[in-house]
Amino acid sequence: MKITSTETLVKALRILAVDIESEDGATIAEGAERIDELAAIATEMADMISCDRPLLTEGCKACAIRNRLYDLGVMLLP
Repeated sequence: MKITSTETLVKALRILAVDIESEDGATIAEGAERIDELAAIATEMADMISCDRPLLTEGCKACAIRNRLYDLGVMLLP
């Protein structure tokens, strides 16, 4: 399965939320907002704990977190 970037996912959810004229639409919009905020927080935290070693060093917790965020489409690797 191809991972969609978080930005694209949030945009799609916001469009869907507008199209659904019920409480479900409001719930989807709220979910999109939370995903967007959590992605921003995760990116900030990953930037704070980055290491000086080569990217994705085996056994490095900071590199492992950055790799997981990359796999989820939250952030790009440098």
